[in-house]
Amino acid sequence: MPKCPNCGRETRRTEDWACQWCGHPLLSGPFKKIPKTYRQLLEERSLQPRSVPEDELEAAAVARVDVKPAPRPAPVAKPEPEPEPAPEPVTEVEPEVEALPVPEPVAIPALKPEPGAGTINATVDELNAAFNSDKAGTNNKLLNQLLKVTGTVDKVFAKDHLDIFYIILVGTRSPTAWPVRCTFSHEHSAHLSRLTEGQLTIVQGKYVGYERNIILKDCSLVS
Repeated sequence: MPKCPNCGRETRRTEDWACQWCGHPLLSGPFKKIPKTYRQLLEERSLQPRSVPEDELEAAAVARVDVKPAPRPAPVAKPEPEPEPAPEPVTEVEPEVEALPVPEPVAIPALKPEPGAGTINATVDELNAAFNSDKAGTNNKLLNQLLKVTGTVDKVFAKDHLDIFYIILVGTRSPTAWPVRCTFSHEHSAHLSRLTEGQLTIVQGKYVGYERNIILKDCSLVS
């Protein structure tokens, strides 16, 4: 049987004129013909079980010999961590609250006219104490009486074009619940313009009632 010029094995020619072993083209006619193509032969070979050589079988048998695994090293005991010291209890210190100064109560004055003068001397704080204690009774006692009031100038209104002239007096205790409104005539405008806010002054006038303020009319500056 002729040999393949490519693989050197004795071969026959397939229907597609190729070596049955390597697929090399066989163009000469002396080769015997196989009624199959090279591709069909390859498919048949892939389906046939492969014969394993004896040397490979011996190697596989040796590989199956049980090999005892090497003993595992004994686990190393980890040192126990030292216990953390317990935190010392924190004693909360309450902040000291500064005590606010308590204002001393103002004694309620008698609010009686001075003998011979006919005027009642009082401060804005004393008038506030009297009104806070008995508003209606104080109003009845002072109505149409001449008062000489000492207080601090809070506001000055001197409007010539509106013919409005008055000042607001407050006490030394803040805030003043009952400011004193002192109304003047036009002839006192020059004196009012010289007053400044925060100035301590004495005003004399007639008490005529109260609304949001204690109201004095026909007033004049004493000092």
